[in-house]
Amino acid sequence: MTRSLPLIPEFAERFIQNWSDKRHTSSTDETSTNRHNIYILPTKNGLIYFFVLILILFGSINYENNLGYILAFFLGSLSLLGMVHTHQNINQLNIKIGQADAVFSGQSIYFPLYISQSDTKTRPSLNIISDSGEVTQTQLINTTNTLCQLKLLSSKRGYVSPKRIKLYSEFPLGLFHAWSWLKLDSRCLVYPKPATPQYAYQTSQHKGTGQSKTRTQGVDDFAGIREYQAGDLANHMAWKAIAKTGELQTKHYHGETTQTIYIDWAQTSEALDIETRLSILCRMILDAEEKNMAYGFKIPGQELPPSSGLKHKHQCLKSLALFMSQ
Repeated sequence: MTRSLPLIPEFAERFIQNWSDKRHTSSTDETSTNRHNIYILPTKNGLIYFFVLILILFGSINYENNLGYILAFFLGSLSLLGMVHTHQNINQLNIKIGQADAVFSGQSIYFPLYISQSDTKTRPSLNIISDSGEVTQTQLINTTNTLCQLKLLSSKRGYVSPKRIKLYSEFPLGLFHAWSWLKLDSRCLVYPKPATPQYAYQTSQHKGTGQSKTRTQGVDDFAGIREYQAGDLANHMAWKAIAKTGELQTKHYHGETTQTIYIDWAQTSEALDIETRLSILCRMILDAEEKNMAYGFKIPGQELPPSSGLKHKHQCLKSLALFMSQ
């Protein structure tokens, strides 16, 4: 857990966070800030400001200086107004989180955050910090909504959620730190980190999944019509069939005879740990897809027949990402 509260000891910050979690237990893809879930504390600069203010007040009392009284009360009033504006800068905001695109382990995850308000009130210096400590800055200037990206670092495969998100501001004077913890429900699928390119795709010949000769998709001979797959060329669309059925279909062509490859868990060494073996399989999938090869896929507990295209690639990568994650 990243520490993010100013001038608060670690044990006290942990207590405040746990207390806040008990008060706000629900988790959805959309939430709002209000006076019940906004907290405020003085910053380091704020404490120095109040210390100087007390010195001015004590000096004025000691020397009976009327100008000192005026200065002390003026600065005190200014700080109170600043506290109100800091609180109101994040009050009555609506925040909604979207879905992040899948990434590979080690890459940054970007969750889209939609921030809106009911009017066009100016709200500068809005800061959003993720649980990993990445800060995103945004603002609402003469608009009712804005879009920003919440950045997270992916360190492991599987589904990753943003957990606790903190919205905060120190506008306008920097004397107070107002914040609200947001519990937003979203997740991103993280694939295993691909191994180095030296692990090119391989054909395997073992029980149940030996080598086989087949024809892969090419542009030489017409072979029929099949269901549309993401990544199919636009000039291969079967428009007549689409007009009849109302479903997207593409023309399928035969190319030169080649091998269908199998990407199999058994192709990796048993001496390697699980994550390394998954990384090698991930590299094989990417290499096979890059070369437009048809490939089958098999890991313990799941097997996919030979195919190609973006849909097949993501099915294979998803299987690797969720392997033994239950």
